[in-house]
Amino acid sequence: MIEAIWIRVINEGIPFLFLIGLGFVLYRGLRRNQTLISEREELLKRYLLFRGDRQVRLKIYGGDEKVYMDLLKNISSSWKNFKKAYDRCLLSLAQNTTKTKRFLQLITLGLLINTVRLFIEDYYFFGLEAHFFYTAARELSSYVLVILSFFLLRNQTQKFLTLKGEVVKTDREILFFPNNMGTQEEHEGLYNEFDPLETRGVEDGKEDQNLSE
Repeated sequence: MIEAIWIRVINEGIPFLFLIGLGFVLYRGLRRNQTLISEREELLKRYLLFRGDRQVRLKIYGGDEKVYMDLLKNISSSWKNFKKAYDRCLLSLAQNTTKTKRFLQLITLGLLINTVRLFIEDYYFFGLEAHFFYTAARELSSYVLVILSFFLLRNQTQKFLTLKGEVVKTDREILFFPNNMGTQEEHEGLYNEFDPLETRGVEDGKEDQNLSE
């Protein structure tokens, strides 16, 4: 009698412990990912403010060639620093997601092994009776939580990572434009404002042509 009670406690307790581990791993993984995503957004906001300030200075001090070139060098170096910090943030996100996914897979494997053990035990003692199907229904609820865990992890990172856990390769320039931007003709003023190099190059070309004439 006592042995039967202990067996039942073990059978009920092992899946429960696995699910506790599943919830803990998922919580830590999602929280860390959210921190990294927030850091990415804050980094982008800070760089936009910095870049906007430099663009304004380019407009103001465009007549001073020395100041203009210094500002261009500053923008170029800041862009490189931004890319490094941005890539480092996404790399950390990918690494944390991969680590979380592997822990979830290990816990899922443990649940599968325990489920197989329970099925063998039920079949040996009860055969294909009602108790066997009761065990199947009870174990199925655990895998619903497993599927939900993987779904939540994927839903959080699908914008930044591929299914293989690699960082999505995108042109970082599109970070500075809203998703609902229309045609280039409708926003020509924005392109001119945020691309002073191209504008100045065209103006310099016209000046050279006038001088040659």
